[in-house]
Amino acid sequence: MKNQNKVLNFPTVAEPSIEKVFAEFLKDQQKRLKTRTLHRYEEVVDLLRHCLNGYGYHELDNSSEVALYEKLYFQKNLEFCYIFGPDKILPSLSNFLNYFMIRKVMASEALLQAAGTVAKKLIRWLEEHGHIDEEQAARGGRIASEAARELPAAERLARLLYEYAQNHAPRYWTSELDDYFTIEKVHAGILILSSGSMSGIVEVRVPKEITDHCRLGWQVNLLLGKTRNGWCILETGNVYPS
Repeated sequence: MKNQNKVLNFPTVAEPSIEKVFAEFLKDQQKRLKTRTLHRYEEVVDLLRHCLNGYGYHELDNSSEVALYEKLYFQKNLEFCYIFGPDKILPSLSNFLNYFMIRKVMASEALLQAAGTVAKKLIRWLEEHGHIDEEQAARGGRIASEAARELPAAERLARLLYEYAQNHAPRYWTSELDDYFTIEKVHAGILILSSGSMSGIVEVRVPKEITDHCRLGWQVNLLLGKTRNGWCILETGNVYPS
């Protein structure tokens, strides 16, 4: 028998591309949505496009796809969403909702909730049109549903912490601790936090209104000051759902 050489097919530009799928999705939504709601869908899809174009290549799972992306991006200025198909949306969905929307977008509670809602609708649409399978749709739907619930709540907590710090920061403190803290326990008016840069826990007293909005496992960016009455909040950053 003669040896038969195996031919490895180099990946090519997907058909349809993510860009085409986004256009089709929005065209379908236009038939059923009011103008104001459609604009919100367009806003979320545009943000998802920016996220995929900026970070989607991190989720590429083989060297040939990476080579294709680098070739077309650097030589022909083609963006991620013009190169790859809708199967590349789901791997970046969690990054979009739980990182990009919080760290890169100055999003309101309403926009954060809409991001989860639109993502859930998009996932369902992708399944209905045969772009992803049932298992992928179920996984994406869970991510989007959780984001629709938790992202607005996290933004609300971030706002409450900021307002409290602005009005109740101490005048004097002896040392500082600037870190991302994980909420380990919540009591009425007391947060028990763990720090990524030190062992042990930190106890911070805040109004009950704030602790009522806290969830175990959420991460909070805080600058704390050590006073004779314990650790107090000096400055605040983002809140990240677990």
